[in-house]
Amino acid sequence: MANTIIKPTIFAKEVVRKRDIKNVFYNYTNSKFTGELKKAGDTVTVQTLPTLSFVTGGVAGAAITSSDFTITSENLVIDQVAQLSVTLKDIEMVQSNLSLEEKVAERFAEAEARLFDEFVRDTVKAAADAATITTTNDAATEVTLDKTNIFGEIEKMKVALAEQNVTDDLVLFVSHAAGSLLRQSGLLDNVDRGLEIRQKGYIGLVSGVKVVETNALTASKDLIMMQNGAINMVAQLNQYDVRKAVDGFYENLIAEIIYGIKIFWENAKAVCYTYAA
Repeated sequence: MANTIIKPTIFAKEVVRKRDIKNVFYNYTNSKFTGELKKAGDTVTVQTLPTLSFVTGGVAGAAITSSDFTITSENLVIDQVAQLSVTLKDIEMVQSNLSLEEKVAERFAEAEARLFDEFVRDTVKAAADAATITTTNDAATEVTLDKTNIFGEIEKMKVALAEQNVTDDLVLFVSHAAGSLLRQSGLLDNVDRGLEIRQKGYIGLVSGVKVVETNALTASKDLIMMQNGAINMVAQLNQYDVRKAVDGFYENLIAEIIYGIKIFWENAKAVCYTYAA
């Protein structure tokens, strides 16, 4: 059967029909441990420090009660493998007016971005379901978002994080439907660049929080707010190659990605989830 996706007309229609999910979530994860990993299955051990608090009400000059300072070690395991292979027949490459290897490679990149964003989304959702991160409600009390209440729900998330002493460099991830509610709410008209933001089709800042739309949340209007870098993710091996077949006139374009993710316990307080519809 012919590989119809690389026919020029079909390929173009497929690109338009299947909207790309850009690397949105992954861009806000912490990937600084990538260089410490060498092969699949490796583990990087990360030390996290506790939060300290002053004790008030003491007597000046008297003995100060000591607080325990326990450094916790946690492991980030690279245990996820994703593979992809596309067959390019010589006859189709000759008949096509596209640079097929380049164009198909672009589709590989889009598939990787979708894979990573959905992986981060699913990890955060699982943490919310397990009550290991901050939530403003639960699945049973899902809030129905509209243009009159979406700002209030965002404020609830911001307050929930602030109560965990997380106030800086916050990012809110929303579906396009939720983003539309924000634009309809008139809230963006109250900022200096509100009209420009609406014209350009992106959200911008709301209450000091950067709001980003992502297709990874298209299936729901759930809201995810977190401090930039609160989630650690490592893409340890990311490569593709073209292999000439030995039994026919075709080539295989192959790719393999090895990756892992972790929300360390101290960072869990810097991630907030709202169940919404």
